[in-house]
Amino acid sequence: MTDEIATTSVRAEPLIARYRGLICDLDGVVYRGAMAVPHAVDTLNRVTADGVPVVFATNNASRPPGDVGDHLRELGVAPEGWSVVTSSQAAAAHLAERLAPGARVCAVGGPGVAHALTEAGLTSVRAADLDDAPVEAVVQGLGFDITWRELAAVGYLAESGVTWVATNVDRTLPTPYGRAPGNGALIALVKTVTSASPHVVGKPQPALFELSRSRLGTARPDTLVCGDLLGTDIEGANSAGLDSLFVLSGASRLRDLAFAEQAARPTYVATDLSGLLAPGLPLHTTAPEYLVELGPDAVPRMPKGGANGTLLQSVVSTAWAARDAGRAVSDDAGVWRRIEQQLGLALPEQAAK
Repeated sequence: MTDEIATTSVRAEPLIARYRGLICDLDGVVYRGAMAVPHAVDTLNRVTADGVPVVFATNNASRPPGDVGDHLRELGVAPEGWSVVTSSQAAAAHLAERLAPGARVCAVGGPGVAHALTEAGLTSVRAADLDDAPVEAVVQGLGFDITWRELAAVGYLAESGVTWVATNVDRTLPTPYGRAPGNGALIALVKTVTSASPHVVGKPQPALFELSRSRLGTARPDTLVCGDLLGTDIEGANSAGLDSLFVLSGASRLRDLAFAEQAARPTYVATDLSGLLAPGLPLHTTAPEYLVELGPDAVPRMPKGGANGTLLQSVVSTAWAARDAGRAVSDDAGVWRRIEQQLGLALPEQAAK
């Protein structure tokens, strides 16, 4: 196949047609709280109907997968062709490989933590019941009713040498009212009183991606990750050796992507999940035809006309190529906000509606 024919083929086929399985983030990609992200449900139903399995992989350890699945079905996601994997399950899988069946593990967090441990054949123990018998490990995940006594118990156990596993270290959690402390904030609190550090299994570590890929049954080159956070979804995909699609339907903005370091750069970018059904141009492509002009004020200049998807890819590729070559690129937030408006991207306050 000639380069010209190959390039034409890449341009014409839907992005998801290049892969046999999809690992998809949830918050900011599929839904925002109780509401679905525009185009997400229809796109996912098209993907699964075409025979591409989906694993929804979430760092949120508080809920069991069944509860997450119920929410997705309520939003209209088709009943088959997908499954849910949580960071609690990744923590339980990590321990199940290292401990004997039935080993006692202290569970701190929401119901999802204890559920995952039991599902993996381990014995979940509440912090209040630690005096009954010793435990071999402690798993700390997000929970909305975590108490001081539970956090203190994690510190006592970790300091005594018990294996300490953290489902994830996301410092913040998005809520309808703004950012709230995430599991990482509680992990940091415990770390202030102990010399120990936890083993982390959630994004951006590769464990959650590997568990998701095993559920899909796909090889690395055949697996695509989709997410809205550069430091978790995209950096994690890179650490697991997987291609990724970054979508601008969540908290991260175009400016964040333009200034992403190598470890957090995705393979593709789209406004939302519907990008899976459109042709995708890899962002590392730096041929002149895929670049836009960088003005003397270090601001990308977009030509009139052309498909917004192609222009979006070109703006990002231009910024990366310039920065990698040591050239200045404007980091003015107002400039990048105007570029988003020119591209027709929903701004954060619009996306939240």
